[in-house]
Parts: sequence; C-alpha cells; structure tokens
Amino acid sequence: MISSKEIRSRKFYYNDLLRDYIFDFRNVRKFYEYDYRKIDHYKKRVLDIKKGYSKENRAKLYSILKSCNKSIGCSKKTVENIEKLKSERSLAVIGGQQPGFLTGPIFIIFKVLTVLKLSSYFEKELKSPVIPCFWNASDDNNFSQADNLNIINGKITNIKLDLSDFDPKTRYSDIYLDAGRIEKVIEKVEGILRPTGFKDDIVDLCKSSLAGTVKNCSNDKGEINISSFFSSVIARIFSDYGIVIIDPDCAELKKLSLELVEFDMENHCRISDLINTAGKRLNSCGYHNQLNSIPGTLDFFFNLENTRSKIYSEKNDLFRVSNKKYGKTEFRDLIRKSPDFISLNVVLRPLFQDKFLPVLCSVCGPGEVSYFAQLKPVYDLVDLKMPVIYPRFSATIIEKKIKKLTERLKVLYSELESEKEDMIKKVIGKKLKIDLAKLVQDLEDDIQKKLEKLKESISDYEMNISSSFDRIKRNTKKEIKVLNKKLYAEYKKQNEFIAKSIDKIYENIFPNSNLQEREVNIISYLNKYSLKFIDELYLTVKPLDFFHKFLEID
Repeated sequence: MISSKEIRSRKFYYNDLLRDYIFDFRNVRKFYEYDYRKIDHYKKRVLDIKKGYSKENRAKLYSILKSCNKSIGCSKKTVENIEKLKSERSLAVIGGQQPGFLTGPIFIIFKVLTVLKLSSYFEKELKSPVIPCFWNASDDNNFSQADNLNIINGKITNIKLDLSDFDPKTRYSDIYLDAGRIEKVIEKVEGILRPTGFKDDIVDLCKSSLAGTVKNCSNDKGEINISSFFSSVIARIFSDYGIVIIDPDCAELKKLSLELVEFDMENHCRISDLINTAGKRLNSCGYHNQLNSIPGTLDFFFNLENTRSKIYSEKNDLFRVSNKKYGKTEFRDLIRKSPDFISLNVVLRPLFQDKFLPVLCSVCGPGEVSYFAQLKPVYDLVDLKMPVIYPRFSATIIEKKIKKLTERLKVLYSELESEKEDMIKKVIGKKLKIDLAKLVQDLEDDIQKKLEKLKESISDYEMNISSSFDRIKRNTKKEIKVLNKKLYAEYKKQNEFIAKSIDKIYENIFPNSNLQEREVNIISYLNKYSLKFIDELYLTVKPLDFFHKFLEID
C-alpha cells in the first residue's frame, strides 16, 4: 500500500521555468500552444489534429510499429494498442528517453507510467482510442544512463556496463555487445540484491529480456544492441499495459524523416534564429534558455565512421561533416541513399513525432519542458502545432524505515529543503532545546558591538590604533568560527545516532546529492515489493495532478 503526499518545496522542481510551469503557468503561457491544465485545451488539440493530420501517416505508422514491437517480444496488449491506429479518431500520448541499463533511473519508469495513465484517462474523457507510445531515443549518444546502474540497499551501489571502449559520439543504436558481457552484469545485480521472495522473478525478467533480445535483435556476430535490450526490458515490465515502443533506428522511420531533414537543409538558418530569439525572450523573463543553436549548424547528425557527427553549412551551398565537404545536391543524394546514417536532434525529433503521429500530448521531464519553450516558432514555420506539453509524474519513494526515522527525529518533509549538515544542526538543536547557531552568532555580535563602542569612546584622543581594532575583529571572527565548528563537532559526536539517521534519510531521498528519481533504479524496489509494485505506482499517478509526490510505503 502506498500513501501519496504532495511536496511543494523548491528543491524538487529542478529549475525556475518548471516551477512556474507547475505553480504559475500564466508567467510562461505565451511560450506554449495549449494550457496543459485545462481539459478544453485537450479537446481543442483533438480538433487541430483532425484538421492537420495526414490520414496516410496512420497506415505507414501502423505497419512500422507493429513490425518493430513484435521484434522485441511485445505483448498482445501492445498489438491491440497498435491496432487503434486504424481508427481515424485515434490519438497518441507519447513520452521518450535515452536508453538506460535495466530501465535506467526510476524517472524513466515514472514517465512511462504517466503515458499509460493519461492514455487510459483521455480515452474515456475524449471518447477516442488513445495509443500509449514511448520513444526510445536510440539515436542519442550520452552514455551516462546506459552505463550506470544504481541500486539502493541501505546504501547506493553503482554497477557499470563499461562502455569505455566505444567512442563517446557513438549512437546507442550502434553499440553492440556480446550477450555474455551483459549477462555478467546481470549476475552482479543478482549478487547485490538481498534474498527475498521476489528475487527470482526479478532476475528472470532481466535474463528473459536478454534472451529475447538475443533471439530477435542480434547481429551476424550474435551481439545485441543496448537500445534494443532497453526496449525489451521496458516492453516486459509494462506488458500488461501494452506500451508501444518507437525506435528511430527503424529503417522505415529513417526514410520518413527525410522530408524534415531536407526542409532543415533549406531552412536551418531561419530555425536557428527562431530558437535563439525565443531563448532571449526566456532570458528577458528571468528563465534560462535550454537550447543554444549555433548558426550554420544543421538540426540533424550524420553518422560518419560510426560516430554521430555535426553537419555545418558553408558558403557556396557546401555542407561539411567532419573534414569532408559535399555540394547540396551531392549531400541530398547521400542522405537519400543512406537514411540510416541520419539522427535527428532535439529540434527535429519532436517535429517528426508530431508530424507522423496524432499526438494529443507529449509527456515531458524538466529539461524537455524547458526546450519546448523555444520550439513553438519552429512548429509554426513547418506548419505544425505543438502538442500539449504535459509534465511527467515526479516522485520520491519513502520506505517504512525512512518514514519512521523522520517521525522519530521530528523531521518535516518541508524541512528537507535544507542541506544535510544544516538539518543535523537543526535536529540536534531541537533535542537540546537551544539554537546553537544563534547563541554563537549572538556571542560574536556582542563582542563586535563592545569593540565598536570602545573604538568610539577613545576616538577623540586621536590615537592611531584603528588597524589594531580591525585586526581584533578579524581574529575574533576567525576564532568564533573555530569555536562554532568545535561545538558542532562535539554535539554531533555526542548525538551520533542523530547524525547517522540524518545521513540515512538523505542517502535515500537525495542519493549522490541528487533527487532520488534521477539516481536510483527500480530493481531494488521490485526485489523488495514484487513486480506488482509497478501496479501500485500506476495507481498513485493521478491525471491532471502535477505536484511532486512523496510515496510512503506502508
């Protein structure tokens, strides 16, 4: 049983733009097409899709998605969801993320759950078939999620797949590993997980996902692609819900992207200007700009010598990739001949998904909410409307032992805005019934005041000793600081239980000094609470409820 508590502390909302997006949307409304909080705007989006969405795209996407999802061992429910594309009234809810090893950080699970819950909700609310889609961003090349698995069993344990032998610019879709190498990492995970009644099920899920990927997605050498493995794991975890995976590495999807790629070849300067102008507007409103477009750089990459390379436009209609130059016609012919070498960037990727899918809303994390704030003018340029931008479910899991510690120490969730050391001081102060920091500060203030009074009282005697007073002030401040540290260290030593308990609370809620959802993998929780924990989490996701949650496990 999970109890959900709303948390509004700034620390859990990433940046000022996201915070205003959630708490004061009117401040950022002008940067987006629709108001994600109002059901009428979803209905308006449906009407806009009917006006602008090509019926031909449904048939194209239907066959592509069915083939790709069957290749990763999708469930019957997924096939049923893909069948919905045949209906001219069907809609899609989509979210996406770079591949993570054995699902990656838990926020990826939260994003999928948001997609699934919204699909079910809007299917009833709008009386239209809704397809839950997850975009596996296999064209990207940031190894951090795919090469790091953090399991929490009292403390954080990091496991690496070790992708150091690959060029950092290699696309996920081009990283193939021997299945035995992945199996060894799964065995490491198995060795770390504590014995529970659910451990065998969790290990079997990992191994069956690996076996399915070997069977369906291996290359001529018997190696498997890490992004396909990611898709396989996600498909199995959410098999009962029928999540539809979209992998841009699919050859047919690459061919469909050519239209946008060629549009970008002609209009990349205009696109860059629109993005940077929108960024300046954000800056003028006090927000950061997520996207910085470099003029002369195209919005897609070309895979050259197995690395994802930027494309630059130069004078005389030349395009440069690494140290190779191509004329416009030559380069256009090249990408038409080799569309599998294309990778869309953060600008073209959403445009592609919203052009070829009837997207009702896009489920976004904090960074995505921010970069969409700069994309509305680009959507206008390509004669598309940006979909509803829906902030994904965000949460921190509070296990029973952590909840008990907060109750025992009388730590309020709202107080977790404080840094750990400040929290230790605060809790110790509560126990001692004194404010140690205030007492020390009062001492310093009293000494400084007396020194000032003495200095003033002898000022009429024209003594040249102001430097002596300055030196005493500096030394006093220094010694008071030393005293404060020693007092705090002594109190901390005498209250070791408090210090260790606060350490444990922060290690669970802020592992690696980061939000839990960005660091910890779901596996350790599934091992403790079974695969049905996914269903419990699904129930905590409420449509049109956007605040960060503390999920207390009873």
